[in-house]
Amino acid sequence: MTEWREFRPEQKLLNSNFDGYRLTLEPLAQYSLKFDNNIHVQKDIELGNDLYSYNSIKGFKSLNQLYINSWKPNNNDLYYFDQMHSIQQVDLTSNQSFSHLQQPTIVYQLSNTTLYGSMIFISDSLVFVCDGRSKLSVLNTNNPKWKLLHDEDFDEYLTSPIRLIHAVSCEGYLHAIIGFIQAECQLLWATFSIGSSSEIKLIRRRILNGKKWPDFVAIESNGQSVYVAAEGLYTFKYDSLIEVKKEEPPKEPVVEKIESSYHYIWSQTHNMIEIEIDITTSESQQWCVNIESNHLKCSVDDDILIDAKLFGNIDPKESSYVITKDKSNQLTITLQKSNIGSFWSEVFKEGKSMSGDIKMNGLPETNNTDETDELKQPYNSQQLEECDQYANDTDVYLSRFDGDTHAVTHQALINNQILFTKLNPPSLCIRHDVDGLIWHINSITSNDQLPWTHEATLNAFGYVQASKQNRKFLSTPTDYSYALISDSRIHLYIYKQNTPTSNLPGTSLRNRKTGKVVDSIAKQHMISLENHNEILGLITTNEQTFILTDDQLFIISV
Repeated sequence: MTEWREFRPEQKLLNSNFDGYRLTLEPLAQYSLKFDNNIHVQKDIELGNDLYSYNSIKGFKSLNQLYINSWKPNNNDLYYFDQMHSIQQVDLTSNQSFSHLQQPTIVYQLSNTTLYGSMIFISDSLVFVCDGRSKLSVLNTNNPKWKLLHDEDFDEYLTSPIRLIHAVSCEGYLHAIIGFIQAECQLLWATFSIGSSSEIKLIRRRILNGKKWPDFVAIESNGQSVYVAAEGLYTFKYDSLIEVKKEEPPKEPVVEKIESSYHYIWSQTHNMIEIEIDITTSESQQWCVNIESNHLKCSVDDDILIDAKLFGNIDPKESSYVITKDKSNQLTITLQKSNIGSFWSEVFKEGKSMSGDIKMNGLPETNNTDETDELKQPYNSQQLEECDQYANDTDVYLSRFDGDTHAVTHQALINNQILFTKLNPPSLCIRHDVDGLIWHINSITSNDQLPWTHEATLNAFGYVQASKQNRKFLSTPTDYSYALISDSRIHLYIYKQNTPTSNLPGTSLRNRKTGKVVDSIAKQHMISLENHNEILGLITTNEQTFILTDDQLFIISV
């Protein structure tokens, strides 16, 4: 059974008193390495007309082409693919001062059929490398020249370019997920075993399907489940070890018709539902109306006219009914909506009810455009033909799939914008009001464990990134001391979260309005690169930011 979870921020991590960033002209140390003329970063993937679609552009364009092995402490060596399908290494560990940087060296050569390489480090000595066409390789990185441990060709499953999305190593097993596009977007989850003689063997394949390319995919560190954030819902389609059982579609709730001489007419406004029943006789009758939060029951004498579940929730305390015995002879039931502004396409969705019609001229008339905008469907859904029905696939869901049962164990609707994602550790930065909240994805080992937790807040980052129309990369280091936005070319914007004012020369800093001493301030740095080529890759660490262009590497000490 799917457990719905909301993104509830930790209040202690929110700063309601944050008053913005101060633009500073303090210089940051910068270094650069100009590559030799014959060394260039790999070209962007060329998409044919049959693949030039929303999903392909989202999945294969504007990828981060700079890599770092974060499993090695105090190691800042960087890697990238060049145009000759080689993996180049920039040695930064042996020269921590960055004063005399050496030219990149080749650590591994891929085949000439490589389309667009991607890699993910899964330990201090292992890396997954994808050739962009059909091959996934496992390499050992202990030596200056990387050693091939295993090659797997998925050619029989693939008909389009592929991209390595995530990979982990856990207790003698290696897991990798590659994404590709066929009739739908597909995620191929491959599991490898490592034998006693270090022999690597593919033992399991699993495939998930969805309509839109995912915004985020991450395998749990224990290899038990996978998280997917995407527009619309993904589902398991194939498992080479365990049969994927097709889910029985849930039975559509129906309203059983009660044969009666009575008839109701209903209408709605932005905040209430009104049901009218004509009392056509002058004889004495015993009417009984019972109103609950999601259920309505109405009867006359011993005859039940309505006993059904309502389309939406209501507030019973604010709801009422009245019987008028004059010229109209009418029973009027007024239901107060719990979700003010929501639209009801019908009154009842399950149970028993006499026949009724919508009062077309009873639609809300109000001068408040905000309220009327909420009512976007002024019709009864029962009047639609099958071809008129539609589903909203634009909602973004974060779902946790169990790798064995194939069921969605946890799920949440992401109402706000995903600003960026990271894989080590797996996390999402989601906009919350003006801030950017960092949510860590957890490996669940007990029933009471949360699938995601609010780890940190980037103050006002949701606001500042919205003004950067030419933004390409957004990132933050593991200590969240700053956030960074890069344009597609030239400009970088660094937002330091807190800098102690004790480091500032002169007297103590005070707020001019309140007179309160300010202990720390947030700073903004704007940096212009000397190279005007497109920014192809970006890595942020706690001390440095690394920027890759076609023929040059920039280092900024933060």
